[in-house]
Amino acid sequence: MKVKEFGKYYILIWLLALLAGSGCAPEATGLVSSVYHNTTARYNAYFYARLQMEEIQQAIADNEEVNYNKTLRIFPEPDTNLINGLSEQLDDCIKKASVAIERHPNSRWADDSYILVGQSRSINQNYGDAIKTFKFVNTHSEDDEARHRALIALMRTFIEADEQNNAVAVSDYLRKEKLNRTNKIQFYLTRAYLAQLNEDYNAMVGNLLLASPLMKNTEGRAKIFFILGQLYQELGFDAQAYQNYQEVLKSNPEYELFFYARLNMAQVYDLSKESDTKKIRKYFVKLLKDQKNVEYRDKIYYEMAQFEQKQDDLELAIEYYNESVQASVSNNRQKAYSYWELGKIYYDEYAKYELAKAYYDSTIAVLPQDEPQYEAIAARQQILTNFVEQLTIIKVQDSLLALAEMDTLELSAYLDEVLAERQQQQQAEERLANRQARRQRAISQFGAAPNPFDTASGEEAASAAVGENWYFYSPAAISQGQTAFVRKWGNRQLEDNWRRSNKTIEENFAANDEERIEVADPVLGDPSAEIADAAGEKQALYADIPFTEEQKQVAFKQIDDAYFKLGGIYNFDLEEKANAIETFETLLSRFPASEHEPEVLYQLYLLYQEQGDDATATRYKNQLLTDFPDSIFAKVIRNPNYREESNLASAQLQKIYEEAYRLYQKGAYQQAEPLVQSALQEYDDNDFVDNMELLQVLISGKLSSQYEYQFALQNFIDEHPESEVTPYAQELLTAAQGFEEKLVAQQGAKFIPAFDQKHSFIVVYNSKGRLSTALPKVVDAFNAEHFGEDQLTSANLMLEDGQVMIIVEEFPDQSTAQQYFTKFNSDVSPLNNIPESNRYDRSDITSNFIITEDNLPILYRTKDIENYLRFFEKHYTF
Repeated sequence: MKVKEFGKYYILIWLLALLAGSGCAPEATGLVSSVYHNTTARYNAYFYARLQMEEIQQAIADNEEVNYNKTLRIFPEPDTNLINGLSEQLDDCIKKASVAIERHPNSRWADDSYILVGQSRSINQNYGDAIKTFKFVNTHSEDDEARHRALIALMRTFIEADEQNNAVAVSDYLRKEKLNRTNKIQFYLTRAYLAQLNEDYNAMVGNLLLASPLMKNTEGRAKIFFILGQLYQELGFDAQAYQNYQEVLKSNPEYELFFYARLNMAQVYDLSKESDTKKIRKYFVKLLKDQKNVEYRDKIYYEMAQFEQKQDDLELAIEYYNESVQASVSNNRQKAYSYWELGKIYYDEYAKYELAKAYYDSTIAVLPQDEPQYEAIAARQQILTNFVEQLTIIKVQDSLLALAEMDTLELSAYLDEVLAERQQQQQAEERLANRQARRQRAISQFGAAPNPFDTASGEEAASAAVGENWYFYSPAAISQGQTAFVRKWGNRQLEDNWRRSNKTIEENFAANDEERIEVADPVLGDPSAEIADAAGEKQALYADIPFTEEQKQVAFKQIDDAYFKLGGIYNFDLEEKANAIETFETLLSRFPASEHEPEVLYQLYLLYQEQGDDATATRYKNQLLTDFPDSIFAKVIRNPNYREESNLASAQLQKIYEEAYRLYQKGAYQQAEPLVQSALQEYDDNDFVDNMELLQVLISGKLSSQYEYQFALQNFIDEHPESEVTPYAQELLTAAQGFEEKLVAQQGAKFIPAFDQKHSFIVVYNSKGRLSTALPKVVDAFNAEHFGEDQLTSANLMLEDGQVMIIVEEFPDQSTAQQYFTKFNSDVSPLNNIPESNRYDRSDITSNFIITEDNLPILYRTKDIENYLRFFEKHYTF
């Protein structure tokens, strides 16, 4: 009740107050007492408690962030932070209502006061006490209308407490009751609210259709018609949606709801002829010109873009989405929707993933995290970020490799052009930023309409964002570099056999820069500082170019890895199978010795199978089985159940491992060793083998020499580079080598001239590029062809400074080892069989020799190859 209504009955209250002294106790039930208690309860405690509740409900409504891009909520979503801020008011409401109950328990307003207490508790999320309060009213009240109101409030509380079964039970009971108009409205709205939370839109529409005819304009009738319009629009019933939006306009709504109803009417207008399309476009223009809509222009442009997108005019849609972004000053949610739509267009329609990534980045930057689509958008953004990262690596490294092959003078001139273009771009960006800043100030001060000619296009802005990390990523710069390369060297394939002297190049750069030094102008001033800055930037660009062979190999490896990741993104994330095939085949063509080859062959086999090209699928399958028979991918092809069987074997091996490790910890190495060996023989192919093999190395380290222990550790590291226990093995090897270094420092390298014992053969080479992959293979092939009956084994062992030695063992005596040495260095040497794709310089293979089993650990400890070669030449004659 309003305050002036209270004034209307002021005299009556004054007279009734005189009766208070005549014994009107709370429990009194006489006629005078009833009048007194009813009147006093209504216009005192209950009156102020009800005003308090109305203020609380208004604060909740005002706090709600209304998102017109989604179906409006029937009731505001509970906001914990707001409720915490309203806790004092809620407590005060309960106190006031409790006064009415305590002092006037028999009044007509006691039930209403109890309902206010229950509502306060429910809003404060004290659902248990609220439920008890509403149930009390239902049980004890003799007023059906009050009981019904309490049950509707109870139903709402059950919904908020996520006790939907109880809410449905209350709903089923109320459906059989005879409700008055006000209670019917609240009942139908509450049922519709439950349906909305369950996304049961048919039930939601049905209940809102029952509520809306009963409602008055002052009871929120316009909002209900708007929600009905949104629902019909979502369900595809445009005619019904249009009718409900018209009802909104007739219901005297607040302007914001009026505006959005008019805007949505354009979306569902029946376009039966071309003139209707023109009519809608004029309607949008009219909305833009209306000064009352200045703060809604971002939404108008957004709807214009949506309309043009439905007309298949994507270019115009893109223009309007960008206008919407520019017009969004304080509405980040709307700005995020526009960015998102742009991202989807460039992703789905144009497949321009760099641009799509830029727009998805912008979307996530401003999109509130309470959006239901937030996680899906963030996931898509991460995919695009990864995609663009790989694409950038390929473009940048290819461009750098092309620049590395340019003539020195031409490259110097080209870098000058790059720096000049960079400076121009920076100046253009500064001008754009200044224009945008002025424009935003104008919009905020004068409500100026966005100027479509005073901004960069969305594509230009996104391109700038994509290429901001490195200068050569500019498409123009890449194109120029490739053109210059072709002009100078022809259409050559990028390979790792180009040679160039760094010193000569640096001297030429210095000379070229000296030629450009200018004399100070008495008017313009000394340009030396500016020249110094430019020279520094130029040198920074120059430093990124891979001139040496090692730098080129690093660049090639980055490109190799990027192609592999890019193919996976195409295949699994973007689900673009044709692009995945093209990317994987490009990888195999450019990098025939790629470490990713087994998995790429397997992916191509699956992709061509999926495409229905069985012939090509079979070709890749056979290549995988022939070239990489021991890879997990070949095993999966031969045995589709391989993974399941491997997991089972892994579980069995883990049980044996626990027992063997227990013995190892106890020092029972002799008992643990055969247990590990037999387990590895029985379960030799599963995910847990690396753990068991490392335990075998640890046990052998206790039972053999320090050299053999280090040798075994190095072999384990070489054979299991990706294992999770390899870092631990590396730590053990480093510790063991540190111990050996101390011994060497104390004893020095003294080789033993005793030759009547077992021997090994050693090849020492520099670990460069692909040689480390090819050389062990050709040595193994040589052993199998010429010494197959001797059952020789070989292993790689790292030395220092990038040197590696291949150890072939073991020969029973010096004579047999010398025969092998002679054969190895003859016309049938395996060094002649290294594939063309694995080119190497003869200087990369530094030496080969034979050595006794006593001298091998000394050599490995000291790493003194030169000293041993002198010993070898002195004591071995052929």
